[in-house]
Formats: sequence, structure tokens, C-alpha cells
Amino acid sequence: MDELFLPVLSHFENGNFWTASGGRMRYRVDPEPGEEPQLAARVWEGPWSLADSPVEEETRFPLSEEGLEALRAWALGWQKTINARPPKTLAETIAARDAFRAAREAEKEQEKP
Repeated sequence: MDELFLPVLSHFENGNFWTASGGRMRYRVDPEPGEEPQLAARVWEGPWSLADSPVEEETRFPLSEEGLEALRAWALGWQKTINARPPKTLAETIAARDAFRAAREAEKEQEKP
């Protein structure tokens, strides 16, 4: 599984995000405009959405052809890492999702004045 589709650079230059998967690996890329535009990338293990999963790494790459290729290499590395792990059962993934949701709710409660 050494393939990973990414849109062309202009997709991100026009302010569009990208989210996709490779096996159990999920990732999202958001363009960040500014003096030095960047691509902010986050990766997590599926099957759940970003909102229901802990991010394993968040990093940034230059918004350029070189940055796009570095992003591709980074995502392919994570794809290999995550997909090499033993698969979890549905019950295990549901329990992990529910635990993540509970922890997130507990954090929100602690932030309240």
C-alpha cells in the first residue's frame, strides 16, 4: 500500500481542506494562510472520525510543491505504521471511542467557570 492520493497544490492554495484514509490510517490537511502559508496535517487511527479519535501527530509543511511531497511521505509513513498494528475488534474500537468522548467531555467540564 504505497499509494496515497493528494490533490494538486492549487486545491490547498484556494483554501480547501483534504481528508482521506489509507487502510485504518486517517488524516486531514488544512491550509493555513499567512506570510508563510503552511499545510497543517493531523493523523489518527480509524475507524472513527477526527472528532471521535485522538490525534497521533499534528505537523506542518510549507504550502509548496516540496511541502506537498513531504506531506505525502509523512502520510505514507503513518499509513505503514498504523496499518502494521494488529486490528482491533469492533467492541474495542467502540470502547476506545466512548472513552475518548468521555475524556473530552470531562475536559470541557473542567474548563467551565
